Amino acid sequence: MKTRREKIDQRMVRALAHPLRVQILEILTERVASPTGISEALGTGLTDVAYHTRELDRFGCLHLVRTARRRGATEHFYKAQSHAFIGDPSWRSVPHSLRGAVTAASLQTYMEKAVAALEAGMIDGREDTVLYWTPMLIDTLGWEEINAIVDDSTERILAAQARSRRRQQRSADGEEVSTIFAVSHFETAPPRPG
Repeated sequence: MKTRREKIDQRMVRALAHPLRVQILEILTERVASPTGISEALGTGLTDVAYHTRELDRFGCLHLVRTARRRGATEHFYKAQSHAFIGDPSWRSVPHSLRGAVTAASLQTYMEKAVAALEAGMIDGREDTVLYWTPMLIDTLGWEEINAIVDDSTERILAAQARSRRRQQRSADGEEVSTIFAVSHFETAPPRPG
């Protein structure tokens, strides 16, 4: 019999097992949308988007915000749950053998967003943009210390996002800035011989 944790692990893997689902989650992190709106934003067929949106909802990655009657049908509007992305503590419990494909899809989508922002002149469009990475040599204690700092920073950033959403809901004319927040801390591949 599977434990509750194993069931959650498998649900997370299946939820993020398709690159289109990662793209849908990204849109639903930025705004509330229906499969129709997501389909238009991605330039992808509504049938595929609706199917993958239902799957994400079934796996607990989405929150139904509201429904609306449209041409005799009910349109569902969703928002992404914060635990639906790689990096959430529940993701760390997914078996290593299952993480690779989902991590690859997420990194591909991230890189596509970064390249699009670079090509549009947005990455350097603000003076306070943060783009920082550095290779390091650290011991195990340093690894653990950095991971704790990353976890704390991520929690604080998600709390700032929640406060921003509340302010946006109260003010119809507030500025919106669409951003990507990404933090990574991973072991690098060994140097190539020669």
